[in-house]
Amino acid sequence: MIQFTIEEILKATNGTLLMGSGPLGYPSISIDSRTIRSGELFIAIKGKNFDGHNFVAQSLMKGGSGAIVSDRALMEKTFFRANKDNNRYHIIAVDDTLKALHNIANYYRRKFTIPVVGITGSNGKSTTKEMAASIAGIRFRVLKNEGNLNNQIGLPMTLLRMEEGHDVAIVEMGMSEKGEIRKLCQIAEPSIGVITNVGKAHMEHLGSIEDIRDAKGELIMTIEGKGTVILNSDDPLVIGFKNKFRGRVLTFGINSPSDVKALNFKRKKDLGYQFILKISEKEIMVNLSYPGYHNIYNALSSAAIGVSLGMDINDIGRGIESFRPLPMRMERFMIDGDITIINDAYNANPSSMEAAIKTFSVADFPGKKFLIAGDMLELGEVSEESHRYIGRLVASESIDYLITFGRESKFISQEAILSGMPKNKVYSCENFDEVAFILDDELNLGDCLLIKGSRGMGMEKLVDRIVKLRKAS
Repeated sequence: MIQFTIEEILKATNGTLLMGSGPLGYPSISIDSRTIRSGELFIAIKGKNFDGHNFVAQSLMKGGSGAIVSDRALMEKTFFRANKDNNRYHIIAVDDTLKALHNIANYYRRKFTIPVVGITGSNGKSTTKEMAASIAGIRFRVLKNEGNLNNQIGLPMTLLRMEEGHDVAIVEMGMSEKGEIRKLCQIAEPSIGVITNVGKAHMEHLGSIEDIRDAKGELIMTIEGKGTVILNSDDPLVIGFKNKFRGRVLTFGINSPSDVKALNFKRKKDLGYQFILKISEKEIMVNLSYPGYHNIYNALSSAAIGVSLGMDINDIGRGIESFRPLPMRMERFMIDGDITIINDAYNANPSSMEAAIKTFSVADFPGKKFLIAGDMLELGEVSEESHRYIGRLVASESIDYLITFGRESKFISQEAILSGMPKNKVYSCENFDEVAFILDDELNLGDCLLIKGSRGMGMEKLVDRIVKLRKAS
């Protein structure tokens, strides 16, 4: 990170210097008093369950050089009186500390002229980001979000890690409500925008599939014809943005005419796919090791990002083939020597649950297939029917046992039985102990488990529980 001066901080935030004097620079920004390093500027963010103002003193005692605050009254009570004669620290007052973080990140982003790729969509954001980084990394030094740092705190903190040696930034943009993507775009100012797809996610906050489409489309609208947008041509809700954008448009797809296309694909034994990648008139054979038909789309959207960065098809193919799955996203491993776990516990909505189930159904394993499904959260009024749809789907696919966990997922179990799945093969559980007990009784060598649910269900804890109960290989 390029060092900030106090003058730049005041300019970026329109803040007021309450305390401190003399020239001072900051090597970086921190929002966590537990990990703050010497000389950093602490921003006292207010969250739902915490208030950074309570940790200002701690951050300075651990080596921070200053703090940005908004709660002056609290600072008067807890900090200023004890440090009124101490000019060693800069204390800067702003109206909103989260907005200050956004403004600082945007001010910093504008110091660089490199392409910034913004990725959004109901499914596949993280995979597309990671796969695109794998592709771009063949030729460029890439900055990307780490983990799921894709929100109004994570994204600006990602941008603040940008360095002079970076050639491109690839960032995913998450959202749970209208206007959030617009805010993230105002911070990152992407020159390339990608919409992977539009599905039923965050219905509780947004209301309808059209509202979700429009919220995702904020990414396209903020680029305003000055850059490149990349659209899924097989998703009618996404491709509709093509005629609304005045700049360069790249499309990707399987079934529709597209600039980046997959042809002649076939499933491999590792549940990945081999296919011909076609970009304009050039073609190359690609082996995708990541399980699932839906990940062909993630590979195509990532390839389109490579095209937008000027990369050739051979380097793009190498980047796709070198990509490896992320943790908790169709992550496959063995326990007890011959029992397969597919850990897809990172998150779930109706579209991603359907994709995972269909991938699991066609997989070739010697034993039985167990689906352990947790609640799909934030679906609002469509929650019950969405879960019932998954139940009907499970009953129609090649799955031997269904175990559900959670209040909403009971509808999956109910509907699976109503749709013909044997009652003695369906279980609805209230806690992980019940799930573990059933697996201990039913699970045998050669069997396979797919574990999936929304982030809030903590399904990865069940994975850990199963691994601890059995010897991992």
